[in-house]
Amino acid sequence: MQMKTSKTYDEFLEMVAKYDNKLGLHTDTGWRYGQVFFNVLTSVRPDLSEMIRGTMHDPFHHDTVSKETYNYLASKW
Repeated sequence: MQMKTSKTYDEFLEMVAKYDNKLGLHTDTGWRYGQVFFNVLTSVRPDLSEMIRGTMHDPFHHDTVSKETYNYLASKW
């Protein structure tokens, strides 16, 4: 089931960039990019974060997000 969100996919990506600047590896918190990406996704589209949790598209434990994950989420948005 798709949840309604007021954020577009592009707005979501902007949020990821904003939070990466605040929480990313270059900061004291040292979050991985995939961790920032997944946590922002959870706050904006929890349905999609649950859909990819534990799959090849789950970026949480990685420093990057794959093109396949970007494409997959964009297609489901």
